[in-house]
Amino acid sequence: MLELLGWNVGMSLVAALGLVVAALAIGVIAQFIGDVRVGYEWVATSAAALVGGYLGSEALGQMSTFGPAFEGLYIVPALVGALVVGAAVDAVFRYTTHGSYTHEARPI
Repeated sequence: MLELLGWNVGMSLVAALGLVVAALAIGVIAQFIGDVRVGYEWVATSAAALVGGYLGSEALGQMSTFGPAFEGLYIVPALVGALVVGAAVDAVFRYTTHGSYTHEARPI
């Protein structure tokens, strides 16, 4: 298992890197949906998806045996947590910066 500063993360390094890659993918995909007013919105969405995925895997994964597990990472609860928390942060960030989820027609 992976340890950071004496703290047992609860999953292996490979699983943690997979969680980071999935969180980055969620952030980048959200960046391409609709009109984004700030260029670094994907960073906040990715960070939130990472936290949500970790909490989903550790909290929901221990309560349920639903879905596959990979080296300490419960995949389905992690995906659900990453999508829910990432989407919530993206929605708050998008609407506070006056972006939208649809493309608006712009004059030439």
